[in-house]
Amino acid sequence: MNQVFESITNRFIPKSKESTKIYRSRIGKFQGWISIIVNGLMFFLKLLIGFLIGSISVIADAFHTLTDVISSGVVIWGFNESEKPADKDHPYGHGRAEYVATLVIAILLIVAGIEFIESSIERIVDPTIVEPQWWMIISIIITIFIKISVALYAEFLSSKIASSTLHADAWHHQADAISSFLVAFAMILGKYGYSQFDGWIGLIIAMFIIWSGFGIAKAAVDDLIGKPPTIEEINDIRQLSQNVDGVIGVHDIAVHSYGKDKFASIHIEIDADENQIDTHDISENVEKILHRKLGVAPTVHVDPVSIKDPKTNEVKKYLRDNYSNHEIITGFHDIRVVNTKKHHVILFGVDVKDGLSKGLVIESCDIIEKQLQSIFPEFEVDISFSDTYNYS
Repeated sequence: MNQVFESITNRFIPKSKESTKIYRSRIGKFQGWISIIVNGLMFFLKLLIGFLIGSISVIADAFHTLTDVISSGVVIWGFNESEKPADKDHPYGHGRAEYVATLVIAILLIVAGIEFIESSIERIVDPTIVEPQWWMIISIIITIFIKISVALYAEFLSSKIASSTLHADAWHHQADAISSFLVAFAMILGKYGYSQFDGWIGLIIAMFIIWSGFGIAKAAVDDLIGKPPTIEEINDIRQLSQNVDGVIGVHDIAVHSYGKDKFASIHIEIDADENQIDTHDISENVEKILHRKLGVAPTVHVDPVSIKDPKTNEVKKYLRDNYSNHEIITGFHDIRVVNTKKHHVILFGVDVKDGLSKGLVIESCDIIEKQLQSIFPEFEVDISFSDTYNYS
């Protein structure tokens, strides 16, 4: 099936030398227009059948399909907006317009579901005889298979370009297919004299629409507020950075997403004995490889660490030997020893497990600080820990 979908996509949206952002936008708008055409035709067919037999569940299903038409228009708008370049008012681009489009789709689903709850309850209280013809039932069944095909294609495209908007659109099509199945079931029951099920089926469809809407809305809000990067993204950034000549360690990785565009900041550790020009070259090499390999716009902070200082190596060995299997601490970074006439300080940062309270982390750092001061009494100890949005 994916090969068929890939062939269709390549035929209508052939790959060219255009940017990835433009290619994603073209695919998103292509799927949007497919949805508008297919759902527009289905809306009129279902609405006609619904009025002919006076079925609230069929009419509800028709307007559910109409929300697909509207949501597909929102999809096209979202991709048009995200395609715009950065400007003075939006220096990070318009990538998050895609999330706004997804949220609008979710709101439309919820509103439609609430309206049909009211209509369905009225039909349950005052049932109406529904007498569909077989051609009507068969027509609804055919729309189910069409919607499943459109949903599968939308999901294929969402995976192809990593789009939450197309994933939401695919969900919308799946919801419509399921509601149409329930409608066909109610029509068959009505054909054999069980018209009272029409309102109940309409109520089930309405609840399903609302449930789908809240699920999609939650995902969109999470994206707008800011979700953490995936483990794979962090590992890729860390591995590519550490592979650059001169980089000793990587920590405090932060990633911000604006649609498909990603901005990252990282700290790299380099030998303190490197001269300033070499240090600058190393940081630029990290930026270039991250941008080339991952499409990330990075900002690199350089932490000079001594790899030859005996005292620093002594501190590293003590931390490694005593805290390798700590229940809270997962690692250490940026270990430095300042040993001048006026200052005698051991400084380093700690990496901690996710989900821990700030108080518990501070308590653990205090214990480590006291233990270090007992081993190195001539030094002060300064321990820092990263914010929750920084990863090591």
